[in-house]
Amino acid sequence: MTNKTYTPGQIVSMVGIEFVVLDDFGEASDGSRLLFLVALKSQGTSTFGDTNNYAESALRGAVGKWFADLTDKLDKKFGCTRVSIERRTVDLTTLDGYKGYGTYRTLAAPLTMDEARKYAEVIPPPDEVCWLATGWGGPEHFGFTLALHVSPNGDWGNYYCPDSVGVRPALVAPA
Repeated sequence: MTNKTYTPGQIVSMVGIEFVVLDDFGEASDGSRLLFLVALKSQGTSTFGDTNNYAESALRGAVGKWFADLTDKLDKKFGCTRVSIERRTVDLTTLDGYKGYGTYRTLAAPLTMDEARKYAEVIPPPDEVCWLATGWGGPEHFGFTLALHVSPNGDWGNYYCPDSVGVRPALVAPA
């Protein structure tokens, strides 16, 4: 990423992976720009897991493996991980308002429903159905085994957690 100014919706590339710029969070202490990015295309597939709690999910493990592969590519290209990915807080409130899953601090995760809604005007639809990090309902309500997804036509919906669909990670990285 070499541009000095970034606009929401712009496509940038990092070690061969294209990302959509969702937001420019301003200047980092080293003078770089901190950008909120989401992968343009699905980066593999995964089940959500046994429940819709992202913090305990198989999806979280799939994103972790993708992130390890990304940082390995950065190491091989630059001799060290030149890109310092920032942790972000993911709000795991379910669609029905259950807050018991709390928040999750991580380096990469799918967008939440709130983030997908906030940035809807600049996010191109995915190339395949992809998970969001948001569950449908809390553990004592309907929807405990459902999680939200976004479809290639841009619609949002839900699938059963054991279903396997695309993984579209988001992260905060300097540019």
